[in-house]
Amino acid sequence: MKIKKYPWWKPIYLSKSYIKLLSKVVKNKKLTTGDQTQKVENYLKKFLNVKHVVLTTSGTSALMMATMAASIKPKNIVLSPNFTWVATTNPSKIMNADVKLVDTEPYSEKVCFKTLNKKIIKYKPKLVFLVHLNGQATYNKKFNELKKKYKFFVIEDAAQSILSKTDSKAPCGTHYDIGCYSLSITKHINMIYGGFCTTNSYKLAKKLIAIRNNGLKSQEWFLKWELASMIGLNLKPSDLHSAIGLINLQKRKFVEKNLLDIYNYYKKNLKNPKIKLENIEGKFSVPCYAQAFVKNVKEFINYCAKRKIGVHTGLRCISETEPFAAKKEKFPNSIFLSKHLVRLPSGPGYKVKEIAKIVSILNKY
Repeated sequence: MKIKKYPWWKPIYLSKSYIKLLSKVVKNKKLTTGDQTQKVENYLKKFLNVKHVVLTTSGTSALMMATMAASIKPKNIVLSPNFTWVATTNPSKIMNADVKLVDTEPYSEKVCFKTLNKKIIKYKPKLVFLVHLNGQATYNKKFNELKKKYKFFVIEDAAQSILSKTDSKAPCGTHYDIGCYSLSITKHINMIYGGFCTTNSYKLAKKLIAIRNNGLKSQEWFLKWELASMIGLNLKPSDLHSAIGLINLQKRKFVEKNLLDIYNYYKKNLKNPKIKLENIEGKFSVPCYAQAFVKNVKEFINYCAKRKIGVHTGLRCISETEPFAAKKEKFPNSIFLSKHLVRLPSGPGYKVKEIAKIVSILNKY
């Protein structure tokens, strides 16, 4: 495989800072969940203004922990957007829940709340997922009313929205029962591999900790021999990854500015009518990716590949995956996204002058 001159994602690499702190962690002889993990959790609590943060190995692990904490049982009804990463719904399927999918708005990654709210009334779900894709807050007043009426559990998948806020400046992922975030290499902030859950409920926080720690309720740094209180997994992060995450969190303002500058440059200068940039809604949205609609994805990818430009095909609909392939319901809006939405070169490691060269090439497509 040829190395792309312009990869589809370029993170920041703070090599000297990484080496200095990692050396300190290694000398401390505590490479599993320790001081650095605790520091990251405390930083995130303050930054997101939540009472509890439980760090884990990935956004996928966070979603598994949250779904287990929601006490999902076989045949429970779970509602989820159709256009999301499979990790959102996989835990529910593993638990043999009845997962029902909801289409997006036209030309948008946001779930169609009109459809979602109708399905809430019809099915009385045990759990509903809200997914804030590409830095866009996804909330709805009627949805809030139904939550109060039917008392279903809500998990917010904010994997791509850690730096984004609603128009009232409330952080994405902090409005309901549990928020789930990714800290993987291709997100706003990374610890290479990592993720976390947020909650304002002490009861849910203890549950999440136990799930992460093989069923033991003690925090790792105070872990003592005790009997497991529930079924759990070993989803504890390493302090090596946490140390990298802490450095990158401290650079979040730089990351936010870079990502916004990159998106705004695309928005202002990408003039090719064959490449329609996705519109990012919200005054305080920070997009992870610059995404665009193209008519012929294969042709576009081939054009970019010849010019050493990396392109990512983005998300695919849940209804297109094998576990849902037999479903008869139609999802025209999200299927359209699946077929035509691509990720252009993005990431906080890029400089605007590099994006300018990429845009110049794309305008000739």
